[in-house]
Amino acid sequence: MVSTRFRRGATALAVALALAAADGTSIAVAQAAHTQAAAKESSAAGAAARAAASWGSGWAGHVLSARPLPKELWLPHTARAYRVLYLSTSADGGPRIVSGAVFVPDTQAPKGGHPVVGWAHGTVGVADDCAPSRNPRSARDAEYLGAWLGAGYAVVATDYEGLGTPGPHPYLVGKSEAHSVIDMVRAARRVVPSLSRKWLTVGQSQGGQASLFTGDGAERYAPELDFRGTVATAPPSQWKLTVSVLPNKPEDPANPLLPMILAGVASTHPQGFDPADYLTPLGLRYYRDAKRSSCLDAVTAKMAADHVTVGQFQTLDETRTAKLVELLEGVGEVPIAKYGAPVYIAQGTADRTVYPPATALTAKQLAAAGTDVTFKFYVGADHGGVMKAALPDLLAWAAKRFEG
Repeated sequence: MVSTRFRRGATALAVALALAAADGTSIAVAQAAHTQAAAKESSAAGAAARAAASWGSGWAGHVLSARPLPKELWLPHTARAYRVLYLSTSADGGPRIVSGAVFVPDTQAPKGGHPVVGWAHGTVGVADDCAPSRNPRSARDAEYLGAWLGAGYAVVATDYEGLGTPGPHPYLVGKSEAHSVIDMVRAARRVVPSLSRKWLTVGQSQGGQASLFTGDGAERYAPELDFRGTVATAPPSQWKLTVSVLPNKPEDPANPLLPMILAGVASTHPQGFDPADYLTPLGLRYYRDAKRSSCLDAVTAKMAADHVTVGQFQTLDETRTAKLVELLEGVGEVPIAKYGAPVYIAQGTADRTVYPPATALTAKQLAAAGTDVTFKFYVGADHGGVMKAALPDLLAWAAKRFEG
């Protein structure tokens, strides 16, 4: 049985819990009170710091609240599920309140408890309304995650910092994403103590990049857990190479991911980076809509309907583009190092969102650095289709990680 509140130092937690009611309503009210991004960030950091202070040095992964997730948000093969508010570490090293969901499978637990999949989701947007734990999963994600649950894994799914909780979402900021993933596993084991210490991370697209950051740091950040490996499908990387092949003629269709990329960089460079320098007035309107409430699907559909072109959307300045790439590399380039646990990277050859040669290069560099890497191209699979195409291989690979 899971209690709906976890407390230590009730006075210090009162403000955080007031901001972080698990139904999301008071979170929206709290954020609506802050009209400026800087004020929102200050408020978010302050609330999280007050909560963390009551836990001392071991606050990361502590649960602020947990309550049953509505059944309409369950995944296939779920026996019970919870929406959780927990503490995690921001990219700046400070505490932040993060939300996520825990899905316990309907399969019999093995000795030691269900092994855990730390799910890192793909791009949904940067507004609070886009938080996956507030919304039904896409049919693609539901089928994919349901297969992991059906195979006997508990799926613990962070929303990431700033999605559904106060403060900006540091989109593609790898350290923040990784901390959210790892601390979600810690939090899940506090909500459902029977879950195993053994876990791996699985991610798609933005989440693939997040999972690779997780694989690089999991054993250092959370040595009390038993980390077994990383699965990354269609992970963006090699930003300089990727940007060099993006359509950039004035008449080309504009990229709906640009507002989110700019928002992510701005979240870690609040004083020295202005997204308005990169956007036309039309592009700036889309950026503000994305920050306020428009999720990726809505932004993409509206831009397509309006036939928005690169020239209408963004400023075409090579110096500024080079600066953006430099900043993005600083916060979001996949770490090339010897990871402590094996990695599986899957990439579709028909992907038009992530550049397939960039993924292959990252896998090659990781292997050269000493990481145990399995890399496979899935012929004909597009950006989302690689998840289904690779799934049988991924499940078989993951099962071996938990042998012994």
